[in-house]
Amino acid sequence: MKPLARKAQKNTQTSRYKQINEMEPKLTKYWFVIYVLAALLILGGLLNLGIHLGPKLEAWLLVKLVPEVWHSAVDDLIHRFFFKELRAFLVTTGFGLGIITVGIFLFPLKEKLSTTYEGECFPELEKQRQPPLWRQGLEEVKLAFLYLLLQGMSLFLAVQDYTFLASLGAALSIAYLVAAMTLDHCSPFFQRRNHKIHGVIWILLRHAPLRATLIGLICIGPVIILERHLPASLDPTIAIAILVFTEVLGMACATLLGCHLGSALVKKETVLSNQHPPRLWTLSYRTAVFILTIWLGVFFSWWGNGIYTHYQIMRCQYQPLWKRTEFKIRETKALISLPLRIQNKSSKPLDVTKLQIEVEGEGILDGKVILTGSTLQTGETSNFLLNFEAHLTEEALSDLPRFLEAEYSAHLKFKPPLSTPIALELFP
Repeated sequence: MKPLARKAQKNTQTSRYKQINEMEPKLTKYWFVIYVLAALLILGGLLNLGIHLGPKLEAWLLVKLVPEVWHSAVDDLIHRFFFKELRAFLVTTGFGLGIITVGIFLFPLKEKLSTTYEGECFPELEKQRQPPLWRQGLEEVKLAFLYLLLQGMSLFLAVQDYTFLASLGAALSIAYLVAAMTLDHCSPFFQRRNHKIHGVIWILLRHAPLRATLIGLICIGPVIILERHLPASLDPTIAIAILVFTEVLGMACATLLGCHLGSALVKKETVLSNQHPPRLWTLSYRTAVFILTIWLGVFFSWWGNGIYTHYQIMRCQYQPLWKRTEFKIRETKALISLPLRIQNKSSKPLDVTKLQIEVEGEGILDGKVILTGSTLQTGETSNFLLNFEAHLTEEALSDLPRFLEAEYSAHLKFKPPLSTPIALELFP
């Protein structure tokens, strides 16, 4: 009889909770609207600033950092590489950064929405001692750092010169976006029970991996689908307004769904409220984050150093001495020697022998440029010998005048470590 008595007592308590709850005013809908409006204000404001001030900032930086002769080359590189080849990665990263931005700035509102919804819909759950609000803010920062690390790994894969790795990087970027949506909006329920981000990950992976993934897909999926199917002719402001509203609405719904999932898990496994992840999981998580941080730090440091080195090269002044040009034909190879006067206006010595320049054009099978000379110190001016070697086609050899009048383009090869080469066009 004891189990029956205990069950009857539990049902009585539940009924009492529901009666009390029905008498209290419903505040969830108001906090839902407040959260949505605040998120729209933040995201809409940031995106509109980006639309209106972004091009002006880009033009200002181009004038300040890059000599005029290189403007067209750098502008082409930026728009080709970052807006065409990595468009899918940048779009998903942008949505993820929106989630993280709202999470960092509006986590008190998100917590209030989650707390109110839990109190109204699940009054039978045991009340927990609320941790300090600043601790939840710290967990939001940790989540943002984790997301940026994972997206950095996706970027590392996306810039590789292999189609499979680039596709894998784009797919992982979407997966991280779904995971970020799920984790960011399921965490308030568990953070109220003194669980940190790595503990929330452990709970969701162990007890509800499919349901957690479904929350992320339901909430962020419509945004990704809309982004891919909105007409290209649509005004950018309208398109952004549609995407931002859809994303913010999904984030607010995700908070409620996360509270639903958390309450279901706690009812099924009552020990979850006070159960912390195993030490092995905590150690593994922190070790993985540390290794990923070091790895990406090295990669982006190398990449940044490569960009800085080539920026210093672009600051130099170049003067071809055309009258001293020598042209020779040896079997199927064209040899051109051109003295080049270089003034080093950069802040570091210039070793021109490390430059990789390739030439493309009609009649050329393979063409490259080799610069010979000593290291040029800061402020010095010296002459270097530019040797152009090109293997010619049979048509070019049989009609050299036409070959010499054809159009060619030279490309400075910029190859950051561990990534694909990028070509800066020197002249069309």
